[in-house]
Amino acid sequence: MEHTMKNPGLFTACLLAAWPALAAEPLSPIANPSLYEEQGIAGPVDSATGAVSIGGKRYRVNARTVIFIDDGRGNVRRAAKVTDIPANASVRYSTGADGSVTQIYVGGGIQPYRP
Repeated sequence: MEHTMKNPGLFTACLLAAWPALAAEPLSPIANPSLYEEQGIAGPVDSATGAVSIGGKRYRVNARTVIFIDDGRGNVRRAAKVTDIPANASVRYSTGADGSVTQIYVGGGIQPYRP
């Protein structure tokens, strides 16, 4: 039995239209932990200047910075803003070419299940 697509142009147009939304979604830190190349302890967050201190060094964050917070029981949620990062929390992060933070993962990582 041979299957043919009646309108491949329509399929391609729909796929291309959805691509920006799919490409813009950040990868889960659990799916790709190598995105977080560096680690440190979060210090004060300055929401006025858009900076976070990690290991004593200040890094800029912007609207495109992705922040994930791990609750220590394996539940990971996406943070709404940089001020959601608690002070003195263990973080893993990566920086862009301009020195700003591109992704931050707050917490100790995947933990064993504890009921």
